[in-house]
Amino acid sequence: MFNFSNEEIIYVKGKNIEYIQFKRLLKYNIKHCYTLKGENINFSHNSEHEKESYSKICNELKIDEETLVKPIQTHTSIIKCIDEVIESENLQDVDGLITNQKDIALTTKNADCILFLFYDPVKKVIANVHSGWKGTFQKIAEKTVVKMINYYKCNLKDIICCISPSIRKCHFEVDSDVKELCEDIFKFTGKIEEFIEIGEIKEGKQKYLIDTVQINKILLMELGLKEKNIIDCNLCSICNEEKINSRRNEGTGFKLATAIISMI
Repeated sequence: MFNFSNEEIIYVKGKNIEYIQFKRLLKYNIKHCYTLKGENINFSHNSEHEKESYSKICNELKIDEETLVKPIQTHTSIIKCIDEVIESENLQDVDGLITNQKDIALTTKNADCILFLFYDPVKKVIANVHSGWKGTFQKIAEKTVVKMINYYKCNLKDIICCISPSIRKCHFEVDSDVKELCEDIFKFTGKIEEFIEIGEIKEGKQKYLIDTVQINKILLMELGLKEKNIIDCNLCSICNEEKINSRRNEGTGFKLATAIISMI
């Protein structure tokens, strides 16, 4: 069953849409959410219910739809600093957004990939990042923090990182090629055993389980983020398929959720 009692998050059943929020971000009055499954809820680009879905969540969060910034994600490590609302067509191949501007709502979408919400309460900077396994292997979350430091003078000790629902180690099964690539990229951490596990043998092939969330936690902590400031919702999209969108579960025609973050 879906866990509504997680100590890091709260579940909200709105009038027309359901979502979760992080208690730490609410402490700073940051408008944000991660949307859950619902009737006619789908944030996929140009889908039948995209506009309706954004209208529902914006009404819930009291966010002006005109302030939404919606990148066209393609599993890159490209991160853009946003000073004003930009049309999606001008954000092609962008998977990370950062701003220090109030009343700009940064959005990302997923259906198994990780969505990171960053906030620096001292410098007043937010970021929203999409990171599937390809983005994780390109270290997009780490690169986002570096950009927050270089462009906005953020301090590592102040940055908060909230990790959305995503596919977790229990279900992220890969073949040897992805496993070997992962080992090659992250062997420098000396912690391979923390995020790669031998799985089952299927159709004569050895499978492996990879923990992309743990990889990102290790990278962020080694960069300098405080462990207490890395807040994981601890929800697997596969284990909680009744409430969370999953490409692997839904297959063709899968729907997308969105994460939104904005400063007042």
